[in-house]
Amino acid sequence: MSFSDPAAANAVNATIAAFDALGVNVYLLSLDIRKADAVFLNVCAMLVFAAQIGFAMLEVGSVRVKNTKGILLKNVMDLCASAVSFFLIGYGLALGKSVGGGVFGGRVGDGFAMRTDNLSGSEATGDVVVSYTQAFFTMCFSATSATIVSGAVAERCSFRAYFVAATLVSGLIFPVVVHWSWGDDGWLAPVRSQHKLLSSVGVLDYAGSGFVHVVGGCAAFWLTYLIGPRQGRFTKGKRAPNPMPQQSPVFQVIGGLIMWYGWYGFTCGSIKTLAGPRIASLARVGLIHTLSGAVGGCTVMAIDLYLEPNVFMPFRMIYGSLSALVAASASAAHIHISISLCIAFVAGFIYVITSHLMTHVWRLDDVVDAVPIHFFNGIWGVIAAALFSDKRFLQQTYGEAYAGCGLVYGCAKGPAVLGNAMLYIVSIIIWVTVTFVPVMWLIKKYGWLRISSEQERIGTDAALHGGESYPEFQSAIFNFKDKITGSQSKLEMRVRASEAAKIATTLAALMDTSVTSDEQSLPDFDESP
Repeated sequence: MSFSDPAAANAVNATIAAFDALGVNVYLLSLDIRKADAVFLNVCAMLVFAAQIGFAMLEVGSVRVKNTKGILLKNVMDLCASAVSFFLIGYGLALGKSVGGGVFGGRVGDGFAMRTDNLSGSEATGDVVVSYTQAFFTMCFSATSATIVSGAVAERCSFRAYFVAATLVSGLIFPVVVHWSWGDDGWLAPVRSQHKLLSSVGVLDYAGSGFVHVVGGCAAFWLTYLIGPRQGRFTKGKRAPNPMPQQSPVFQVIGGLIMWYGWYGFTCGSIKTLAGPRIASLARVGLIHTLSGAVGGCTVMAIDLYLEPNVFMPFRMIYGSLSALVAASASAAHIHISISLCIAFVAGFIYVITSHLMTHVWRLDDVVDAVPIHFFNGIWGVIAAALFSDKRFLQQTYGEAYAGCGLVYGCAKGPAVLGNAMLYIVSIIIWVTVTFVPVMWLIKKYGWLRISSEQERIGTDAALHGGESYPEFQSAIFNFKDKITGSQSKLEMRVRASEAAKIATTLAALMDTSVTSDEQSLPDFDESP
């Protein structure tokens, strides 16, 4: 073990001598610490994995009943595709030795099917344990980045097109970007000192505002643009979008809360070790994470109530909380608690503004507001980290030699930190655009990007997935006939098949009119223009 600082070397040697005098094997002690870190990181990776449950519930609650099976299948599929593609290719790109100075990620051959130098030898060694765990942790991050795309293009994206999109994001696009900032020799890694052009401070992206959320959000933006809106979402000559039915606010809120819970795995797990000064960051990160979500949700609620008093949708508060969690991810270990409240407050405003721009100005149909939540607030998160990161906390994370700080603290390298953040954001957008858009454009050109108009009209459940998700329910048309005037009207609603006649009788008694029911097998209303 060698140190460039003689004082540090003397201190370590003295510590080793003291342990030897007590009969403690320093190597075994170090091995135990590594194994403890592996257990901690595995638990955090499981939390990140659990966030996939939240994504699935949030998305299924946001689509119409007739597309329930389709969105659930896409969520399961992108998790499976992400795991396999990251295992085969993405691991080497993300954590292998750099190619081209770290700009193009790591060498695929270093990590093909996890065949790396770090994974050779006995699995009882600390290095191997940590390597497997780091692979599992990063794999869960890659699945999250791919899942972001799913909700944005729900109800009209074809299964095979989405399979390609998920595989591309998790197997190629995400791993290269994560290598830039998390790889030991990535060109923007904050622990790397070779890049004098970047003032040797790299970029601050602690838990993935950039490499998870800007990546996934940017891909979602482009795919939303290429695929176009759902049938009936917009009307020519009308600026405001037409409201679309959503299946369940219960699923939306519970799904969002599960995502919030899973986010503790993102932010706490990114500490990566419980040894040394990083342990001091753990409790602060958990508190910042909780307060950020709370402030973001309250901010969106307050704005919505101001704009439209007495009307507030629960899912909007959940979206505000998620926006703040995205924004806090880049800096959770580097900022003061009071600063995190300000970042979350701004994130709420960014969500409201960009959500309005998406629907009312750009006329893009993002079913779950993935682009406002992840893309725009991911950008804000990276910028906020460059503005408000405290040098003391940065040194806890990246070592005492780290010389950067947030711009507001006025250190010599503060401007370089902000400049690197802007370079990072632009680089991610360019990388996603040049790798993702051409592939999706080709798929669209050959007619594979979107399901057919008829399949979209009747719903993916009936058209593609073997029938309705709730077969005991069906559409029934109740025909009203006034006994005096003879005028007729209709009401269509979903009811249990066995109760249609009973409902017709009840309606007739209440309204003193003639009511008959005409049961239909349609899975949902026809909302085509």
